[in-house]
Amino acid sequence: MDFLKQLFERILSIFPRIWLVEPNEGGVRCTCGKYYRSIRPGAYLYWPLIQNITTVNIAQQIKDIRCQSVMTQDCVDMAAGGAIKYRIKDACAAILKVQDYDQTLQALSLGIISRYINNRNYADINSINDIEGCVLKGIREDARGWGIDVMSVYITDLGRAQNIRLLTNGNVSIGGITNETSQVT
Repeated sequence: MDFLKQLFERILSIFPRIWLVEPNEGGVRCTCGKYYRSIRPGAYLYWPLIQNITTVNIAQQIKDIRCQSVMTQDCVDMAAGGAIKYRIKDACAAILKVQDYDQTLQALSLGIISRYINNRNYADINSINDIEGCVLKGIREDARGWGIDVMSVYITDLGRAQNIRLLTNGNVSIGGITNETSQVT
């Protein structure tokens, strides 16, 4: 039965179709895997056999920056996390020049926050506004050409933390549960 369904879909791919791009979307129409053109909201006629249309949401979005543990220059453990507010200003660049811009923005932000805190002593970290400004500037520089407009960065979590790393060989008992392992991190 799947064979008939696939055959029917292949036959229908010969005929042109209409693709609707919603008002909050932007996209790219790629022809023969080589030629591409940016598309805006509206109706488009495309040939499924030789064309592919990909769309993305261009409205403002907020991406969570998960909390991470970071050590300052004077070996104080800290935890930092936040959020990024951005919008897609060029859907073509966002689709073609970076893979999964949400995850890439999050990883980029984590790296910039980590670098900021690693290069300072605990006493020198006195303002969340300084961190937000540094992260915003870093993301804008690193994400240049991706078609993304980073509007603001928010540091929602910042504080001292206690990291415990347990390295052992043999049996480890945590909370009354024994686990035989060679290394636990």
